[in-house]
Amino acid sequence: MRITRRLAFGVASALLGVCLPILAAPASASTDPPWEPDPSALGTLTFYNSSGQVVTGGSDLAHLFDYVEASTVDSASGTKATLVFANPIPPASTPTGNFPTGQGSASTAFPNAGAPAPLNATSNPVVTLASTDANLTNFIASQTVNTVAGYANVYQLRVVTSGPGGVGSVVNGNYWDADVLVDPIAGTWVETYPVQGASATATNTDLSAVPVSTATQGQSVTLTATVTATDSSHPDGSVEFFQDGASLGTGSFVAATGIGTLATTHLLASSPGGTSLTATFTPTDTSTYSPSTSTGLSYTVNPKAKTPSISGPHQVGGTEKCSEGALDFGVSASYSWLVSGKKVATGKSYVVPASALGKKLSCTAGVHAGGGPTSSATSKSVTVSLGKALKATKKPKLSGSGKTGATEKVAPGSWSPKASSYTYQWLLNGKTIKHATKSSLKLKSSEKGKTISCRVTAHKKGFANGTSTSKGVKVT
Repeated sequence: MRITRRLAFGVASALLGVCLPILAAPASASTDPPWEPDPSALGTLTFYNSSGQVVTGGSDLAHLFDYVEASTVDSASGTKATLVFANPIPPASTPTGNFPTGQGSASTAFPNAGAPAPLNATSNPVVTLASTDANLTNFIASQTVNTVAGYANVYQLRVVTSGPGGVGSVVNGNYWDADVLVDPIAGTWVETYPVQGASATATNTDLSAVPVSTATQGQSVTLTATVTATDSSHPDGSVEFFQDGASLGTGSFVAATGIGTLATTHLLASSPGGTSLTATFTPTDTSTYSPSTSTGLSYTVNPKAKTPSISGPHQVGGTEKCSEGALDFGVSASYSWLVSGKKVATGKSYVVPASALGKKLSCTAGVHAGGGPTSSATSKSVTVSLGKALKATKKPKLSGSGKTGATEKVAPGSWSPKASSYTYQWLLNGKTIKHATKSSLKLKSSEKGKTISCRVTAHKKGFANGTSTSKGVKVT
């Protein structure tokens, strides 16, 4: 049965010094009042004395404290904050009661430069109280006193914002709250919610993904974090998602449902042991709620091959290299070479044979992580051209007596790459001798006194010809 008693305000004022003993309702309340946390509040309040020290109780109900600070910034960008009282009436799933004006004072700007540290630097709403403000005695005297267990002698204090962007209504405006329990016999008060210095309400974050357990690199994956508080409330905040400790970004978060989501195409390919996805929730009101990180979600991201590229001279005898680019940790690549679309070799590099001259050369890269599936991609093709001209590493050399009537011979010298055949052209004083195209030449008397030499041309399939001329010999 609910027993209530209404005190006439005039009588209460006249008997202020003795009215508290008259209000001898049971001084009982749960550690957290039954309506807390208030789902409509933006956060909680902290009380300070004139030196900027936190206070959680007192013996003067006519002046409770000197400053009160909201736990977060005002989401509506209000410019004025007012302290008011409420008298919760059960059932109190949403606290109701009277909100008389004149029970607190207002500061017109945040931060409050006149307050002591740390309040003079905060961006949160701060109300500064004068000696006659926050008169809880008068407020109690004007209310119907609750005697219901859990509600008796418990009063809620609210900081309400108004101004540009703020609603400006005590009932519907942005507000932060705290609760105090009054001892009407001793005339003292103590803060019951939030309990200053107590651990913040724990939160739990669970993570899921779609596709559920496996995706291909570059595929869109939707990550969903579900945040719950141990007191079943829905704290506001943000959720950041990670892959193996590296941030994937901050997703959208809806406090009403406690769900944060992020769609990403930037998951890296898994190492052979898989990858771990996590989500971290950071509350807006860190004094009321604690952050939480989900258990790692084991996930597999199969690599997707990028189009490889070929580097090299694209000539017979040249070394060509194939690259898929920088590989993610734990990802392996294998390579195959194709001439005119047919596989001819494997490996990251390939020395182009003469048989590929004039044909299309390409490479295929296959990537995989551990025992996972292989993804393949093929490069653009290049046309193989003649190899570089053969080069004499040892010049041709004449042998013989150099006398008329004698036969002069030429050794072709050494070539790189090794030649497969040679042709010859003999020269007299640097000019070609008609029909003198063998590796030997019989010297004529008409050539006496002139210089004989031989130009050797080296041949190899797929390579440009190389030429070199021997030193000359004077015919005697």
